[in-house]
Amino acid sequence: MSLRATIAADLAAAGLAPLHRLGQNFMIDEHALARLVDELRLVPGERVVEVGPGTGVLTERLLLAGARVLAVELDRGLAGLLTAKLVPRGLELVHGDALASKSRLHPDIERFAGEGPWKLGANLPYDIALPVLLDAAALPRPPLLAVVTVQWEAAQRLCAKPGSDAWGASAAVLQAAGVPVIVRRLGPASFHPQPRVDSAILRWTPSRPLPDGFGVWCRAVFAARRKVLPRALRDAGQERGPADAAVAACGLDPSRRLESLTPDEMLALHAALTP
Repeated sequence: MSLRATIAADLAAAGLAPLHRLGQNFMIDEHALARLVDELRLVPGERVVEVGPGTGVLTERLLLAGARVLAVELDRGLAGLLTAKLVPRGLELVHGDALASKSRLHPDIERFAGEGPWKLGANLPYDIALPVLLDAAALPRPPLLAVVTVQWEAAQRLCAKPGSDAWGASAAVLQAAGVPVIVRRLGPASFHPQPRVDSAILRWTPSRPLPDGFGVWCRAVFAARRKVLPRALRDAGQERGPADAAVAACGLDPSRRLESLTPDEMLALHAALTP
Protein backbone atom coordinates (compact mmCIF):
# COMPACT_ATOMS: atom_id res chain seq x y z
CA MET A 1 0.00 0.00 0.00
CA SER A 2 1.32 3.46 -0.91
CA LEU A 3 1.99 6.01 1.80
CA ARG A 4 -0.85 8.13 0.46
CA ALA A 5 -3.24 5.19 0.71
CA THR A 6 -2.01 4.41 4.23
CA ILE A 7 -2.61 7.99 5.37
CA ALA A 8 -6.04 8.05 3.73
CA ALA A 9 -6.95 4.78 5.46
CA ASP A 10 -5.78 6.06 8.87
CA LEU A 11 -7.80 9.24 8.44
CA ALA A 12 -10.91 7.40 7.29
CA ALA A 13 -10.70 4.92 10.17
CA ALA A 14 -10.58 7.82 12.62
CA GLY A 15 -13.36 9.72 10.82
CA LEU A 16 -10.98 12.54 9.89
CA ALA A 17 -10.06 14.57 6.80
CA PRO A 18 -7.25 17.05 6.09
CA LEU A 19 -8.09 20.52 7.40
CA HIS A 20 -7.01 23.36 5.12
CA ARG A 21 -7.36 25.93 7.90
CA LEU A 22 -4.63 24.12 9.85
CA GLY A 23 -2.33 23.83 6.85
CA GLN A 24 -2.52 20.04 6.82
CA ASN A 25 -0.55 18.73 3.86
CA PHE A 26 0.72 15.29 4.84
CA MET A 27 4.05 14.16 3.38
CA ILE A 28 3.63 11.09 1.14
CA ASP A 29 7.06 11.10 -0.53
CA GLU A 30 9.04 8.16 0.90
CA HIS A 31 12.34 9.48 -0.48
CA ALA A 32 11.76 12.94 1.01
CA LEU A 33 10.90 11.43 4.40
CA ALA A 34 14.04 9.30 4.31
CA ARG A 35 16.15 12.32 3.35
CA LEU A 36 14.70 14.42 6.16
CA VAL A 37 15.50 11.73 8.73
CA ASP A 38 18.98 11.18 7.27
CA GLU A 39 19.74 14.91 7.47
CA LEU A 40 18.92 14.88 11.20
CA ARG A 41 21.89 12.51 11.73
CA LEU A 42 20.20 10.82 14.65
CA VAL A 43 21.82 8.44 17.08
CA PRO A 44 19.71 6.30 19.43
CA GLY A 45 18.55 8.23 22.45
CA GLU A 46 18.68 11.70 20.89
CA ARG A 47 15.79 14.00 21.67
CA VAL A 48 13.65 15.44 18.85
CA VAL A 49 10.79 17.91 18.75
CA GLU A 50 8.27 17.42 15.96
CA VAL A 51 5.66 20.10 15.22
CA GLY A 52 2.54 19.03 13.36
CA PRO A 53 3.05 15.23 13.27
CA GLY A 54 -0.26 14.64 11.47
CA THR A 55 -0.87 10.91 11.16
CA GLY A 56 2.65 10.12 12.35
CA VAL A 57 4.48 9.04 9.20
CA LEU A 58 7.59 11.04 10.11
CA THR A 59 7.11 10.33 13.81
CA GLU A 60 7.28 6.59 13.20
CA ARG A 61 10.57 6.96 11.35
CA LEU A 62 12.03 9.10 14.12
CA LEU A 63 11.04 6.51 16.73
CA LEU A 64 12.49 3.70 14.60
CA ALA A 65 15.76 5.64 14.48
CA GLY A 66 15.82 5.45 18.27
CA ALA A 67 14.89 9.07 18.97
CA ARG A 68 12.96 10.24 21.99
CA VAL A 69 10.23 12.33 20.36
CA LEU A 70 8.09 15.15 21.71
CA ALA A 71 5.34 15.86 19.16
CA VAL A 72 2.96 18.83 19.34
CA GLU A 73 -0.32 18.44 17.44
CA LEU A 74 -3.08 21.07 17.32
CA ASP A 75 -5.78 18.90 15.71
CA ARG A 76 -7.77 17.09 18.40
CA GLY A 77 -8.71 14.23 16.10
CA LEU A 78 -5.11 13.62 14.99
CA ALA A 79 -3.95 13.86 18.59
CA GLY A 80 -6.37 11.05 19.39
CA LEU A 81 -5.10 8.99 16.47
CA LEU A 82 -1.48 9.46 17.59
CA THR A 83 -2.36 8.65 21.20
CA ALA A 84 -3.67 5.25 20.14
CA LYS A 85 -1.04 4.59 17.49
CA LEU A 86 2.29 5.90 18.78
CA VAL A 87 2.09 6.90 22.45
CA PRO A 88 2.31 3.19 23.42
CA ARG A 89 5.56 3.10 21.42
CA GLY A 90 7.15 5.87 23.48
CA LEU A 91 5.93 9.06 21.83
CA GLU A 92 5.51 12.04 24.17
CA LEU A 93 2.49 13.84 22.73
CA VAL A 94 1.19 17.33 23.44
CA HIS A 95 -2.21 18.40 22.16
CA GLY A 96 -1.93 22.13 21.61
CA ASP A 97 -0.54 24.98 19.56
CA ALA A 98 3.22 24.85 19.01
CA LEU A 99 3.24 28.63 19.41
CA ALA A 100 2.28 30.12 22.75
CA SER A 101 2.57 33.50 20.98
CA LYS A 102 4.35 34.85 17.91
CA SER A 103 7.56 35.03 19.91
CA ARG A 104 7.22 32.02 22.22
CA LEU A 105 7.03 28.30 21.65
CA HIS A 106 4.66 26.05 23.57
CA PRO A 107 5.81 25.73 27.21
CA ASP A 108 6.33 21.99 26.79
CA ILE A 109 8.71 22.59 23.88
CA GLU A 110 10.63 25.12 25.96
CA ARG A 111 10.73 22.67 28.86
CA PHE A 112 11.94 19.84 26.62
CA ALA A 113 14.60 22.08 25.06
CA GLY A 114 15.79 23.22 28.47
CA GLU A 115 16.31 19.68 29.72
CA GLY A 116 19.18 18.85 27.39
CA PRO A 117 20.44 18.73 23.79
CA TRP A 118 17.68 18.34 21.21
CA LYS A 119 16.91 18.56 17.51
CA LEU A 120 13.97 19.89 15.54
CA GLY A 121 12.58 17.67 12.78
CA ALA A 122 9.20 18.37 11.21
CA ASN A 123 7.00 18.83 8.20
CA LEU A 124 6.03 22.31 9.37
CA PRO A 125 2.64 23.84 8.51
CA TYR A 126 3.37 26.79 6.23
CA ASP A 127 1.72 29.45 8.36
CA ILE A 128 3.81 28.76 11.47
CA ALA A 129 7.09 27.64 9.89
CA LEU A 130 8.96 30.93 10.24
CA PRO A 131 8.01 31.73 13.84
CA VAL A 132 8.73 28.15 14.93
CA LEU A 133 12.22 28.28 13.40
CA LEU A 134 13.01 31.77 14.68
CA ASP A 135 11.69 31.08 18.17
CA ALA A 136 13.67 27.83 18.33
CA ALA A 137 16.85 29.63 17.23
CA ALA A 138 16.34 32.26 19.95
CA LEU A 139 15.98 29.79 22.83
CA PRO A 140 18.70 29.72 25.51
CA ARG A 141 19.34 26.16 24.31
CA PRO A 142 18.57 26.15 20.56
CA PRO A 143 18.38 22.87 18.67
CA LEU A 144 21.64 21.15 17.78
CA LEU A 145 20.17 20.84 14.30
CA ALA A 146 16.87 21.68 12.62
CA VAL A 147 15.67 19.84 9.51
CA VAL A 148 12.21 20.90 8.43
CA THR A 149 9.99 21.36 5.41
CA VAL A 150 8.91 24.89 4.59
CA GLN A 151 7.40 26.67 1.61
CA TRP A 152 9.94 27.01 -1.21
CA GLU A 153 9.80 30.81 -1.25
CA ALA A 154 10.28 30.89 2.53
CA ALA A 155 13.37 28.70 2.19
CA GLN A 156 14.76 31.05 -0.46
CA ARG A 157 14.15 34.06 1.78
CA LEU A 158 15.82 32.43 4.78
CA CYS A 159 18.90 31.61 2.68
CA ALA A 160 19.02 35.00 0.91
CA LYS A 161 22.12 37.17 0.86
CA PRO A 162 22.39 40.72 2.27
CA GLY A 163 21.30 43.35 -0.22
CA SER A 164 19.15 40.98 -2.28
CA ASP A 165 15.42 41.54 -2.74
CA ALA A 166 14.67 38.48 -0.59
CA TRP A 167 16.90 39.60 2.29
CA GLY A 168 14.91 40.57 5.36
CA ALA A 169 14.60 40.39 9.12
CA SER A 170 13.85 36.65 9.26
CA ALA A 171 16.93 35.78 7.21
CA ALA A 172 19.10 38.17 9.24
CA VAL A 173 17.99 36.65 12.54
CA LEU A 174 18.30 33.01 11.44
CA GLN A 175 21.69 33.59 9.79
CA ALA A 176 22.95 35.55 12.77
CA ALA A 177 22.29 32.46 14.87
CA GLY A 178 23.40 29.79 12.42
CA VAL A 179 23.59 28.52 8.85
CA PRO A 180 20.49 27.63 6.80
CA VAL A 181 20.87 25.40 3.74
CA ILE A 182 18.27 24.20 1.24
CA VAL A 183 18.63 20.43 1.04
CA ARG A 184 16.02 19.58 -1.56
CA ARG A 185 13.10 21.11 -3.42
CA LEU A 186 9.78 19.26 -3.15
CA GLY A 187 6.92 19.53 -5.62
CA PRO A 188 3.23 19.53 -4.68
CA ALA A 189 2.98 15.79 -5.43
CA SER A 190 5.12 15.09 -2.35
CA PHE A 191 2.11 15.93 -0.18
CA HIS A 192 -1.54 15.00 0.31
CA PRO A 193 -3.56 17.03 -0.31
CA GLN A 194 -1.32 18.78 -2.80
CA PRO A 195 -0.47 22.41 -1.93
CA ARG A 196 -0.46 25.02 -4.68
CA VAL A 197 3.23 25.81 -4.13
CA ASP A 198 6.53 23.97 -3.98
CA SER A 199 8.22 23.19 -0.68
CA ALA A 200 11.78 22.58 0.48
CA ILE A 201 13.66 20.58 3.06
CA LEU A 202 15.68 23.16 4.97
CA ARG A 203 18.58 22.35 7.30
CA TRP A 204 19.72 24.87 9.90
CA THR A 205 22.86 24.46 12.02
CA PRO A 206 23.41 26.82 14.99
CA SER A 207 26.65 28.77 15.33
CA ARG A 208 26.11 31.14 18.29
CA PRO A 209 23.42 32.26 20.75
CA LEU A 210 21.37 35.33 19.91
CA PRO A 211 21.46 38.31 22.29
CA ASP A 212 18.23 39.20 24.05
CA GLY A 213 15.93 41.36 21.97
CA PHE A 214 17.83 40.91 18.72
CA GLY A 215 14.88 39.50 16.78
CA VAL A 216 12.51 42.28 17.83
CA TRP A 217 15.16 44.90 17.01
CA CYS A 218 15.79 43.37 13.57
CA ARG A 219 12.12 43.51 12.68
CA ALA A 220 11.97 47.15 13.78
CA VAL A 221 14.98 48.36 11.79
CA PHE A 222 14.08 46.34 8.69
CA ALA A 223 10.90 48.39 8.43
CA ALA A 224 13.28 51.05 7.07
CA ARG A 225 15.52 48.61 5.22
CA ARG A 226 16.15 50.85 2.21
CA LYS A 227 17.20 53.89 4.25
CA VAL A 228 20.77 54.77 5.19
CA LEU A 229 21.90 53.51 8.58
CA PRO A 230 21.49 56.56 10.85
CA ARG A 231 18.02 57.31 9.44
CA ALA A 232 16.91 53.67 9.64
CA LEU A 233 17.92 53.55 13.29
CA ARG A 234 16.14 56.81 14.06
CA ASP A 235 12.98 55.55 12.33
CA ALA A 236 13.16 52.50 14.59
CA GLY A 237 13.08 54.77 17.65
CA GLN A 238 16.76 55.42 18.31
CA GLU A 239 17.87 58.96 19.15
CA ARG A 240 20.18 60.60 16.65
CA GLY A 241 23.28 60.90 18.86
CA PRO A 242 23.43 57.25 19.97
CA ALA A 243 22.53 56.10 16.45
CA ASP A 244 25.40 58.02 14.86
CA ALA A 245 27.80 56.91 17.63
CA ALA A 246 26.87 53.23 17.19
CA VAL A 247 27.40 53.37 13.42
CA ALA A 248 30.80 54.99 13.96
CA ALA A 249 31.79 52.55 16.72
CA CYS A 250 31.14 49.63 14.37
CA GLY A 251 33.24 51.20 11.61
CA LEU A 252 30.24 51.31 9.27
CA ASP A 253 29.82 53.80 6.44
CA PRO A 254 26.80 55.94 7.42
CA SER A 255 25.78 56.12 3.74
CA ARG A 256 25.15 52.39 3.61
CA ARG A 257 21.59 51.16 3.54
CA LEU A 258 20.32 48.98 6.36
CA GLU A 259 19.51 46.15 3.95
CA SER A 260 23.19 45.83 2.99
CA LEU A 261 24.38 44.78 6.46
CA THR A 262 25.60 41.24 7.03
CA PRO A 263 24.42 39.24 10.05
CA ASP A 264 27.74 39.93 11.80
CA GLU A 265 27.34 43.66 11.21
CA MET A 266 23.74 43.53 12.46
CA LEU A 267 24.90 41.84 15.65
CA ALA A 268 27.66 44.37 16.18
CA LEU A 269 25.32 47.31 15.62
CA HIS A 270 22.73 45.84 18.01
CA ALA A 271 25.45 45.36 20.64
CA ALA A 272 26.64 48.95 20.20
CA LEU A 273 23.11 50.20 20.82
CA THR A 274 22.41 47.94 23.79
CA PRO A 275 23.21 49.35 27.25
